[in-house]
Amino acid sequence: MSAIRLLSSLAVVATLASTIAAADGDTRIARWKDDKAAAIVLMFDDSIPSHVKNVMPELKKRGLTGTFYINPGAGHFAATRSTWEKDATADGYELGNHTMTHKGAKSLADAEREIGGCHEWIRTVTPAMPWPRLVSWAQPGGCPWTVDKADMDALLAKNHLVKRPDFGGRGATIAFKSGPEYVAHLDKAIKAGSMECIIYHGVGGDWLAATMPQFVELLDGMEARKDKLWVTGHIPAHQYAIERDAATVQVSAKTTSKIALTLSCTADPALYDQPLTLVTSVPASWTACIVTQGKTSSEVAAKAGALIFDALPGSEPIVITKK
Repeated sequence: MSAIRLLSSLAVVATLASTIAAADGDTRIARWKDDKAAAIVLMFDDSIPSHVKNVMPELKKRGLTGTFYINPGAGHFAATRSTWEKDATADGYELGNHTMTHKGAKSLADAEREIGGCHEWIRTVTPAMPWPRLVSWAQPGGCPWTVDKADMDALLAKNHLVKRPDFGGRGATIAFKSGPEYVAHLDKAIKAGSMECIIYHGVGGDWLAATMPQFVELLDGMEARKDKLWVTGHIPAHQYAIERDAATVQVSAKTTSKIALTLSCTADPALYDQPLTLVTSVPASWTACIVTQGKTSSEVAAKAGALIFDALPGSEPIVITKK
């Protein structure tokens, strides 16, 4: 057989394999929500005035979010307390535990008071959210912290606290010195398909402050890559990743008029309750579909024979029909 005929035969086999792989009903769990390439979390430490003055308006203007690590017992917190208690929660920002006072902990009892006080404050200002729930945890730096690791791990587990990624390589003004360096971190996450974060203290003021032009350049970079980036909080990204890796999806029924799926997950549903994004192949004629799970139905447009939608893992089947 000539090289040309061999290559032609291989191309036919590859095409057939692709057709089989894309058979109607074939479904995969997207790596990140909405089938984005990566997840990005902006993190802000110490609940300082520049977050209220500079950060929140820029995020709100663009419809973006972030995770703010709170010290409700710190002296500087008093001047902006009402904003943190009302506006920050109303606008949907994620509140993380950064201890009550940012003064450190020399004993387990100190750590319990510092963590417990901040935890109670978060619970109080978010009464509509279920409790207990996962809360993001960032141990404060620049202060003494001499609690035994085993004791700390037990304390974090007791309070359902999830450690954020290490500060190293992610700190604003430390790992990143210019706007292009911040933006390059976005492309790094996209290339790796990972969840990444950038950790700020001050922005345009306060301490360890990034400049406003640098911050705006980063936000503009995020907007330019919005088709590839899921901008979210730490806990939603963490939940999605845990559920995704513990989930399986199967076709339970398939006819000319419907496709039924089951989506199961071994993660604890009491704490891991994020919808997962599914990508399902549907017939070319199904340009608009109705996706039903339990009592919830929604219309979803198909693109190039693919339907992208969110579903909750559990016992309720997912039924897709042509509109």
